[in-house]
Amino acid sequence: MAAEEDYGRPAVLLNPLEGDPTDADSHIGGPMLWPIDDEWPSCDADGEPFVGAVQLYQRDFPELPFPGGTDLLQVFLCTLDHDTPGPDVRLVWRDSTTVFELIEEEPQPSQQEELYVPTVNVFEPIRYTEYPAKISGGTKIGGWTAWNDSDPLTFACPECGAVQRQTLSLGTYEPSGDNVEWVFGEDGNLNIFLCEKDVHHPIKVLID
Repeated sequence: MAAEEDYGRPAVLLNPLEGDPTDADSHIGGPMLWPIDDEWPSCDADGEPFVGAVQLYQRDFPELPFPGGTDLLQVFLCTLDHDTPGPDVRLVWRDSTTVFELIEEEPQPSQQEELYVPTVNVFEPIRYTEYPAKISGGTKIGGWTAWNDSDPLTFACPECGAVQRQTLSLGTYEPSGDNVEWVFGEDGNLNIFLCEKDVHHPIKVLID
């Protein structure tokens, strides 16, 4: 029988705090490093532009599975409800060193659910090992999924069949009490699962 330590997974509690980040910083809700000649992400369902939600640089969070030639993960949310309850999610992996001229103004949706719009935060990350018997519900990289309303589930990549593992989780509540002021489901987490073989394969998003 496996010992508890065999179930330990590395995790990074992002520990968001109010701040004034630039596009050169890792953050929640701040300005995105977006090239002027790239099309801004928009929702396939309603045509509204996505909102820049999270930006994570490799220098700050090497724990993320950055593909070769990239050093920046950008997370965008369509801040409207969809058929699967909650916002739609778009991930962009990019090489920040190739961005020279930035977009002048980020497009804003004409309508949105305010409960999905974050406040602006920087991070004071806390690195630790997480176990199934003690799971943080805050915003984090890696670790285990905090199942609040359902039994634990597993997911397979629809493209290659590999396991999809929770890579990023956005929390309604933070252990520090400094909440980002977005709300997912019944005060739960928005969990983003990525294919272990290729992060460009389709992602799985689950609010619990």
